[in-house]
Amino acid sequence: MSFAIPIYHWFHNGNPYSGEEGGMRFILVPGKRPDPADESGKKKVEYLTATVWPGPWSLEHTAEEKQSHADFPGDQAGLDAAMAWVRQQYETEPDRWADIPSILDCEPDR
Repeated sequence: MSFAIPIYHWFHNGNPYSGEEGGMRFILVPGKRPDPADESGKKKVEYLTATVWPGPWSLEHTAEEKQSHADFPGDQAGLDAAMAWVRQQYETEPDRWADIPSILDCEPDR
């Protein structure tokens, strides 16, 4: 499983990135939350949320219980860790991604 993903700067600018591999879909979404080290609550830290789910539907039409999520630091190392997690999900659960029905043969979960 090999992906050409953008560098972290793409996410720093607020852009999500999605892809799919053999029945598994994924999305990386950047976010900001209050810095726990800043008592004023004004400073924000960046993070990435990685989500994987089985196709054929989009994330919005897939039941929550079929989705897996993980958060990572908002930097290049966090992006590398997020993609390693996505790869691990794909490699450790091959049955989850096998035999995904055609979008023409099933209804959305929600």
